[in-house]
Amino acid sequence: MKQLQLFIIPLLLVAACNKNQVPDGVLEEQRMVNLLADITIIDGYISTLTYTDTLKIDRKNYYATVYKNHNINKEVFDKSMKYYSTQPALLDSMYNKVNRKLEAKERVLTKIEQRKMLKKANSK
Repeated sequence: MKQLQLFIIPLLLVAACNKNQVPDGVLEEQRMVNLLADITIIDGYISTLTYTDTLKIDRKNYYATVYKNHNINKEVFDKSMKYYSTQPALLDSMYNKVNRKLEAKERVLTKIEQRKMLKKANSK
């Protein structure tokens, strides 16, 4: 029995450590959160545009720019999304982080806009 415990306990520890590791070619959680935040911004911008064939081409370019800024390609993004989609609780947690990140950006932009308006009002 003691020998069995000596075998099982290290095996469980190794399995627990590997649980937090992502497979090769999959973005780490924080990098994925940052990428999803940028993609959400691009999606929001694209949704304000009138749909045309040109937009279809531009849309690919917008995403390609985001991928380039994050030093990845579409295949890495797709593989990462596929991986995280198999873990709904984790993906939900990641999207909550994306939401908080976007809310923080919105607060900063609102403050900047308010300062501009105040400066403009004071210059009159």
